[in-house]
Amino acid sequence: MSVLAAFFLVLWGQLWDPARITIYRDSLGVAHVWAPTDAEAAYGLGWVQAEDVGLPLQENLLASRGLLGKVLGKEGALWDYLLHWTGLDTLDMRREVSPELWRVLEGFAAGVNAYYAAHPEKRLLPEAFPVRAEDVARGAHLILNVMAGVGQALAWSRQKYFPDLAGLIEGYGSNAWAVAPHRSIDQATYLLINSHQPLEGRFAWYEVHVGSAEGWNLLGGTFPGGPFPFVGCNPSVGWAHTFAYHQLTDVYALEVRGRRYRFGDTWLPFTTRRIRLQVKGLPFAVRRTLRGTLFGPALRVRGRWYAFAQLTYTETRALEEWYRMGKARNLTAFREALSLHALPTFNTVYADEEGHIALFSYVHLPQRDTLLSWSLPVERPTPRHQLKEKVPLTDLPAVVDPPCGYVYNTNQTPLQGTCPEARWHPPRRLIGLQRFTYNRGERLAELWPRYDGRPFSWEDLRAFKHDRCVATEGSYRRVFAPLFSLDPSRHPHLAEPIHALKRWSGCAEPHDTLTALVMLTHVFLSQAMGLSLPQATILGYQPTEKEAVKALVRATRALRKHYGTLYPRWDAVLRHGRGGVEVGVGGFWESLEARHWKYNAQTGHLHVTGGDGLYYWIKWGPQGQEVWSIQPYGASHDPTSPHYTDQIRPFAAGQVFRRTLDWETIRRTAERTYHPSITP
Repeated sequence: MSVLAAFFLVLWGQLWDPARITIYRDSLGVAHVWAPTDAEAAYGLGWVQAEDVGLPLQENLLASRGLLGKVLGKEGALWDYLLHWTGLDTLDMRREVSPELWRVLEGFAAGVNAYYAAHPEKRLLPEAFPVRAEDVARGAHLILNVMAGVGQALAWSRQKYFPDLAGLIEGYGSNAWAVAPHRSIDQATYLLINSHQPLEGRFAWYEVHVGSAEGWNLLGGTFPGGPFPFVGCNPSVGWAHTFAYHQLTDVYALEVRGRRYRFGDTWLPFTTRRIRLQVKGLPFAVRRTLRGTLFGPALRVRGRWYAFAQLTYTETRALEEWYRMGKARNLTAFREALSLHALPTFNTVYADEEGHIALFSYVHLPQRDTLLSWSLPVERPTPRHQLKEKVPLTDLPAVVDPPCGYVYNTNQTPLQGTCPEARWHPPRRLIGLQRFTYNRGERLAELWPRYDGRPFSWEDLRAFKHDRCVATEGSYRRVFAPLFSLDPSRHPHLAEPIHALKRWSGCAEPHDTLTALVMLTHVFLSQAMGLSLPQATILGYQPTEKEAVKALVRATRALRKHYGTLYPRWDAVLRHGRGGVEVGVGGFWESLEARHWKYNAQTGHLHVTGGDGLYYWIKWGPQGQEVWSIQPYGASHDPTSPHYTDQIRPFAAGQVFRRTLDWETIRRTAERTYHPSITP
C-alpha cells in the first residue's frame, strides 16, 4: 500500500468507524448495509458501489468535476462541456439541502474514498480524489438536467427533426402500475416498478438495501454514484418513476448583431466565460468560450444562435426530495416530500401498506404565457418568453385512490393514467403538457377493461408485465400501415416476405417465426427514416413506400444470409446476456416486456442493450409485505464476480426472487458478512 493510501485510510478511520458499519451479502450478491446512522449507512453504500460498479461510479463522479473527458475522450468531454455551459459547475450544492442529507452525502463520499484508498490501483484518475459531498450532489444534478431535456435538445440541434419531446432522442422509458386491495383477489395492494434503462454503464440500475437505527430501511435501485435508492420501497410505502415527456425545455432562435442579441426592444451583450476541456489523447486543453443570455445558455448551430432554457438548472433539491420519500411511512408524509417539487421530469406511481395508490406527474413544467407562440424553436423571442416559474403542484396531474382501483404509466400522457371515469383533467390550459400515448400505454389500456367487474390475480398482473404485443388499434398499426399494406403485385420479387408481414400476429413471442422479419425490417427502416421505432410512432411519421421496400429487401437478405430462412424463431435472433452466458428472449422495443437492442451486422443478431432491467413486484397483503425482484445480469458489474451473470437465465425466463427488508432475516441468512476496510 502506498504512503498516500495509508494516509487516507488513517484519516477516514479517524472520521468514520468502519466497525460500526456492517455489509451483508445475500445469495444473489446484493448488498444490505446496516449502520447506527443514515450517514454511516451511506458510507457503507459508497463502499459497496465501489466494489460492485466501480467503473461507472467513478465516471459519474468525474463528470461532476468536469474531468470525464480525460478518461472517455470526446464522449466524456461533451458531459464536461454541458456541466460548464449550463452553469451547473458554479452552483452552491449545499445551500438548499438539509444538514441531515449533507451528512449522508459526506458519508457516501467517505465510503468511496476509503475503498479507493485501500485499492489505489483501481482509480481511473488519481487527481479526482478525494471525492467530496458536493461531487455526489452535483453529479446527480447534472444527470437530471440532461434527462430533463437539455441533452436531447442539443442532440436535436444537429438533426433535421426538432420534436416537442424532452427525452425522445435517448428513448427513456418505463412501466409502472399499482392495484388497490379491493381490485385484487387476495385483497392485497400491488406495485410494479419496471424502469427501462441501459443494462450496463453509468445509467444502469444498481440494487441495494440500506438501513439504520435512525429509521432508514430502503430497498431499491440507484445509479452508480447515487447515495441511496431512487426507486423502491421501505416496509410501508413504495414508488416507481417513469419518464414524463412534457416539454420542459424551450429553445429560442436569437436575433444577433455582432456580440449582442435582441431582448425585446434592446440589444444585450452575451455573457461570456472561457473554459478549458481536457480530452484523452490530446496533449493540449481544448479552449472554448461559453455564451449566455437572459433566456439561458446559448449555442451556435448551423450558423444560427439559439438559447436553451429550462427551470431545472438551479433546482438543487432533488436528492433532498428523494431522501424524504425514502423515509416516508404513509401517503401524507410521501406527499409532503413531493411538495418540494424538485424532481424535474418523472411521473411517480405510488402504493402503500394502507391500501392507497396514486399517480403524480409533478414535473418542472414552466408557466408559459398562453397568448404567445411556443413553437420549437421560438422565433423572435421577447422578455415575456423568459421562463421564471414552475406550474404549481395543484395544477399538475395527480390521481389518488381512483374507484376503479388501478393507476399506471408507461410513458403515455398522465391524462390517461387510470380508468376513464377517474382521469385527471387540466384545470387550465397548460402549454407543454404531454398529450400523446403510444404502444405500451395503448396496449395496457386494452388490457385493463378486460377485468371490469372482477378482481386481478397475481398471475393476471404478471401476464400484463410480460405482454409482448402491439395494441390492436393503436399508433403502431397506423404509423407503419405503409409497411404492412405493401402490395405484392407491385413488388413481385418481395411477394413472400410481404405475405409474411401480413400474417404476423402482432406479438413478439420467443417461439414466433414471423417476428424476426418484422423487427429486422424495423432496424433498416429506422436507418432509412432517421428515426427509431418509438420516435416514429410518437411523432406519427409514416415511412414512404420506397423506404418500406428498401428496408424489407435488406431484412430479407440478412435473414437468408445468417439463418438460411425468412422464418427463424425470434429467440434465435434476439439475444440477451454477457460474460459468455447468452439466451434468447421475446418482446420488442415498444412491448410491455420491452427490449432495446443493437444490431450486429456480422452475426445477424439483435443484442439486448436496454429496456426491461431491474424490476420489482411489491405486495402488501394480509400476511404483511412481500417483495420480489430480478436483475438482467447479476448484482455485480465486475466480470470476475460470480454474480456477474447468475441472473441472466432466470431473468429471461421471467423468474423473480423473494427479497426481504427484515434485518433479522438478512443477518441470519447472509452468505457473507463484513465491514468496510476490513478484509472478509
